[in-house]
Amino acid sequence: MIFIFKVLVCYVTYWLTYRLNHQYQLGAVKASAYLALIIGSIYQLLIALNFEIEKFRDYFLIMMGATFMGMIANVHRHQSIDFIISSIIFCTLYHNSSVYFNGLGGLLGTIACISILCVFGIERIIKLIK
Repeated sequence: MIFIFKVLVCYVTYWLTYRLNHQYQLGAVKASAYLALIIGSIYQLLIALNFEIEKFRDYFLIMMGATFMGMIANVHRHQSIDFIISSIIFCTLYHNSSVYFNGLGGLLGTIACISILCVFGIERIIKLIK
């Protein structure tokens, strides 16, 4: 159940970044930066208010990674299923690799890129089969 909620959080953040980029014409970097600024501000506010934030740290990191996915998806028009598949792949990779690469910079961006590339590959394979 927790994994499904993480995928949902990833999906919503990814979709918001994508929509800010395409519908409001902010550009990929600005759309990602605005959401990342809001997410980071909320995280810092909760820390300043002495909330037990360690339980929710993964959710904030997943949201940050999802903004990277929305930024990478700039060159490709996504369908709803693309958002869902990318979010599932991202959360699976994050869950399985964050233990091994703890503290390694660029992990979220790398996982985001791999997730989007997997969706591109799946789409290409489906087109070849048809």
